[in-house]
Amino acid sequence: MSTTPSKRANAMLWMAWLACGMLGLWGVYLRMTQGHLPAGYGSYVPWGLWVALYFHGVGMAGGVFLIGALGYILRWPGLEHPASLRITVVLSMACILPAFMGVWFDLGHMDRASNIFQTPAFTSMMAFNAWMYNAFMVIAVVIWVLTYRKSSGWLRPLLCVGLFLSVAFPSQSGAFFGVVDAKAYWHSALLPMLFLTSAVTAGSALLLLVRHHLGGDGDPALPRIRLFTLVGLIVYFVFEFAEFSIALWNPVSHAPAIELVLFGPYWWVFWIVHLVIGGAIPLALLVRKTPSRWWPAALLLAVTFVSTRLNVLVPGQAVGEIRGLQEAFWHPRLTYIYHATPMEYLVGLFMIAAGMTIFFIGFQISRRVERSTGGAA
Repeated sequence: MSTTPSKRANAMLWMAWLACGMLGLWGVYLRMTQGHLPAGYGSYVPWGLWVALYFHGVGMAGGVFLIGALGYILRWPGLEHPASLRITVVLSMACILPAFMGVWFDLGHMDRASNIFQTPAFTSMMAFNAWMYNAFMVIAVVIWVLTYRKSSGWLRPLLCVGLFLSVAFPSQSGAFFGVVDAKAYWHSALLPMLFLTSAVTAGSALLLLVRHHLGGDGDPALPRIRLFTLVGLIVYFVFEFAEFSIALWNPVSHAPAIELVLFGPYWWVFWIVHLVIGGAIPLALLVRKTPSRWWPAALLLAVTFVSTRLNVLVPGQAVGEIRGLQEAFWHPRLTYIYHATPMEYLVGLFMIAAGMTIFFIGFQISRRVERSTGGAA
């Protein structure tokens, strides 16, 4: 597989990294010096953009690993080589590690982040998820090391374990919301499937984008990854239609959270960002047989599919369980309306820059070790 991207593409990536990094550092400075005050969330809506980016990042990590590991095990063209598997592992880590930053920045006491490992309660879905993510990362690192061995009987069994976890933790993220009985919008058996499908779609799109950048239009892995991306996109919208239509079909039913998604202050996230930019346009590009049309679609999907997380996260919090609660007390933080602030977006850019940095360093290390060892399994 070619690993010599064009100088123009590299220059654009360096410019994007520099812009995200510089702007992101300013956002991190504001977060560290002013705490949560510049953020748009409050007491009634405590989770916002950063938590959505967290779920989006861990979902993409699972989707990337799922496609890459399956391709290696089943020996799909372009994905059957150890070098391809190393790209998969590094890209997964570049997604999941910055995602953890989103939760860390969201914590009121950032120094207490380690408590979930020091004193875990495994009856908590949050603790269960955290330990599962870390188990996945440990296995992924071991897989990366084993790809440099000429023959290892542990590689394929560990890949199967990694595949199981890469399917489990996006689904578990959906279950994290689905078990909340008090939130009717979240309490849905279909939510884990929506999270899994969006993870596969966004993850395969990101893998398609990276493989195209590294290998160009001639990369033999692109058609297979493109097929997963296309099918995942279609399946996700089928699931989403099923979820919304059931709630809205009954003329006597009342679905305030779904109405908020479709017609509330966040309508543009669903209709413009999700349906048009993240749905119709990528679909029109992916159905073409021209590989040069696939990478713009992949870029749009990888970025805009964070809207699928926002359309679950925010509306589920923006509907109060107690009528009249918002009118009973007044304070800028006591509102069900949430809009991400510039500081939140800047920190999000920092997370993107961190992911790009992790992938670049990991990819360079992989190539250097490959040269020094003379190949792999």
